[in-house]
Amino acid sequence: MQNRYDSTPAEARIFTDQDLLTFGERYALDYRFPDRYRSGNIMRGQVEEFGFRSGMQLVYSNVQVMESYMSSSLDPAPLNIIIMLEGYVSLSLGPEVIELSEQMALTVSLDKEVQLDARQLTGQHLKVLTLSLDYAALELLQAPVQSGTGWHLWRLPPHLYQGLLAYRQNMDLSRLYLEGLSLQVLSHGLAQTEELAPLKEPRISPQERVRLEQIRDRVVDDPRAEYSLTDLSRLAAMSPSSLRSKFKACYGQTLFDFIKEQRLNMARDYLLQGFSVQQAAHFAGYSYATNFTTAFRKHFGVAPSSLIR
Repeated sequence: MQNRYDSTPAEARIFTDQDLLTFGERYALDYRFPDRYRSGNIMRGQVEEFGFRSGMQLVYSNVQVMESYMSSSLDPAPLNIIIMLEGYVSLSLGPEVIELSEQMALTVSLDKEVQLDARQLTGQHLKVLTLSLDYAALELLQAPVQSGTGWHLWRLPPHLYQGLLAYRQNMDLSRLYLEGLSLQVLSHGLAQTEELAPLKEPRISPQERVRLEQIRDRVVDDPRAEYSLTDLSRLAAMSPSSLRSKFKACYGQTLFDFIKEQRLNMARDYLLQGFSVQQAAHFAGYSYATNFTTAFRKHFGVAPSSLIR
């Protein structure tokens, strides 16, 4: 019998870094790829999207991670429920580290300025369901809306867990069956909203502020360098999760948003000096001019080509 943790679906495909960046643009996720020497083939498997009703989205992923990647939510839905069918994942929400294993679920409500971060390591096999609802869907379902950021970890009831596995093993079951299961998941997830743990504000010592300023100055001096959270956290004498949360608390933006901002400012200066879009993207540390153009337009509100004199 084939080991289910080693299995991949028959319709599996390769997802490249460009596929994930496209997916990120659609769902406001910032994907990063820390491996310097990589093929660009990030994962193999299956990703399906289901839109049951306006503002209610379910994404099913069954993937084998081929090369490590990181992701951050940029514009999260007000309510998300993440379910681990197989595998394990560690998430970071400010200073909090949340660990999800098989048959566990996370209900999370996020303010716009708060990021949910994840890192997937090479070799991981994951089966994950993510149910997201916007304000219109929550109002339509007369569901309570949590103010502020909070989260709650809970165990999926056995009948729901088996029902979701049964759907994946028998694609002849109708979408109505899956929608019914999703509404049951939502019902259980909403029942947890009264227990959502508030996000704690990290404490920053004077010595830590000095080290954070050193990290910030390093980025300002050389924004195009390839920075990794592991290396920067080592320089800051902090854990990666502490560096993420304390940098955000100290400067009002995430570390990688700050790096991106500095790179885009550098690229803008090159454009104003008359360099081409491709040259400015390269000088600022972007591997692909298309990704640079998208980021530039989102940050400045204009296309980079409009600045060329």
